[in-house]
Amino acid sequence: MEAFNGEIGHNMFYTKEEREEDVLETLYLWWREGKPIRIPDVCIEFDMTKRELSYIIKQMVKHGYVRRMEKDGGLELTSFGKAQGAECLARHQHLTQFIQMICGLDENLAEENACRMEHVVSGDVIHGICDFMKYGDSYDRIVRNANLRFFYDEGEYDFCMGIYRAEKRYPRVLADEYGFFSDEIHLKVGNEKSSFYLKKISDKGPEYLWYKAEFGWKQAESTDRGFQIPTDVLTFTFGSRMLVMEGYGMIGFSDSRNTPPDSENYRELNVHIW
Repeated sequence: MEAFNGEIGHNMFYTKEEREEDVLETLYLWWREGKPIRIPDVCIEFDMTKRELSYIIKQMVKHGYVRRMEKDGGLELTSFGKAQGAECLARHQHLTQFIQMICGLDENLAEENACRMEHVVSGDVIHGICDFMKYGDSYDRIVRNANLRFFYDEGEYDFCMGIYRAEKRYPRVLADEYGFFSDEIHLKVGNEKSSFYLKKISDKGPEYLWYKAEFGWKQAESTDRGFQIPTDVLTFTFGSRMLVMEGYGMIGFSDSRNTPPDSENYRELNVHIW
């Protein structure tokens, strides 16, 4: 057995369905080039035994992709098989070109990755990739549980922020607590963890700040920089022209170290990022 190289996505076995689609794609290419489809040639191409290939051919016949030729024992693509083979080839080519474009990989390595991806992505994904490569179309997107170290260099940044009343969204209304804090929020991007720091500038107002994490409310640590809030508890909007446009999450206030905020003290933290 080949040793595991430790990289996610490598050393994964092909499923029978993936093998069938790969064979169909190759048979379509051979048909388009006028090459006869013979069982021994397919075995050599995919380094399979006749027994291994026999199962795949049975499935392809069952699915209506190929029919057996009685005279020479070869195979012939059906009209449906040709259409599906063309679709497989198009998916493979689009993904290969896309990976080359965005990752800078050489053609062989891009093809290797595309060969695995083409079997699992939906038609909508392929259409979106085609539109991007043709016209440069891209869309705003929502990202959750994001450590911003994957988007910003390690370092420190300052952005604007707002604290809004959670029950007033259209239009949004600033919460009273907003006046107790600096309108700038500090971001520290580290190798392992990234955090926002919300700086209090007044002795008034609630003493304890909490943030809504995936599994409930957590109390924010009070530091010299301010209340520490991990970036991965916010939801970020990524834009087509600007990398990150804004992040938002739920925070709350209380006067007790051991008591999470009640619903009346829930607020929305909004970070304006550029």
